[in-house]
Amino acid sequence: MRKNKMMTKNLAKYLVAGVACILGVCGCGKVIDSPDQPDAGEIAGADWRTWGIIDSYGTLTADGTDTDVCVCLFADRAELYYDEESQSLYTTVEFPERLSDEEYEKLSMEISDYTGDGNSDIAFIVGEEDSVTRRFAYIYDQGDFVYDAASAFNFADSDEAADESGAEEGNAQVDFGGTYVEPNAGRCTIEINMERDESYSIFVSWSSGAATSSNWAITGATYGETGDELVYSDAIFYSRTYDEEGNYVDEDIYDNGSGRFYMTEGGMLGWESDNSDVDGIDGQTLFERLEQ
Repeated sequence: MRKNKMMTKNLAKYLVAGVACILGVCGCGKVIDSPDQPDAGEIAGADWRTWGIIDSYGTLTADGTDTDVCVCLFADRAELYYDEESQSLYTTVEFPERLSDEEYEKLSMEISDYTGDGNSDIAFIVGEEDSVTRRFAYIYDQGDFVYDAASAFNFADSDEAADESGAEEGNAQVDFGGTYVEPNAGRCTIEINMERDESYSIFVSWSSGAATSSNWAITGATYGETGDELVYSDAIFYSRTYDEEGNYVDEDIYDNGSGRFYMTEGGMLGWESDNSDVDGIDGQTLFERLEQ
């Protein structure tokens, strides 16, 4: 079963939509040329969420405002509506290319802050949790979700080659994707996401109190000499301070930071930074992966 930051597809409503939805012609409350399409008079005034074909639900944070949305996925776009009784469009995200019918059947969406700027970004994933074949993301920028071409990857042709390469060198690559926490006090969270073939984005938030945190944003971590480590040289390190009203101010400390993350034999995530004394923070450098 796929698990991401949003709810999985509403299977019961898929059964109602039938084959028309799988072919990519369904919408939120619209199934083209379907005899099951309700008459407008029958649904007037009803809460559209009770009859619309909704794939997921989530909360977007943009410019300090949280907005609950309903997500309707198509083969060529995603339509995001306000999670309200009256159907009202929040935004539409156009895909760089139309997905095949097979890809559309396995399509899902996730919400996360990939850049660490406090705003929600979104990504679309094709495949199951343990066999993702495609992924592409959109970064929030001044009211719009902008397609991030660098985030797009297609594993359809690369998985087999990567597996063969690892087998030849006796150096199988570890999947680092997931959420990790500092197991003692739980004050540090590390989010690691595969962005494209053999490249990861990493965001670290280490709380030093109710009102302050240290944050690292990394966008280009890649496998090192061994398949059980990720090395990086583009870390942005900044501190964040909140006031009593929940507003925050960021102070940049350094950029182009370098270091590595590694996986222990016991399945713990280790972190070594060349720029800050991570080893000395609470005397703890190993992090536990949360179950997905």
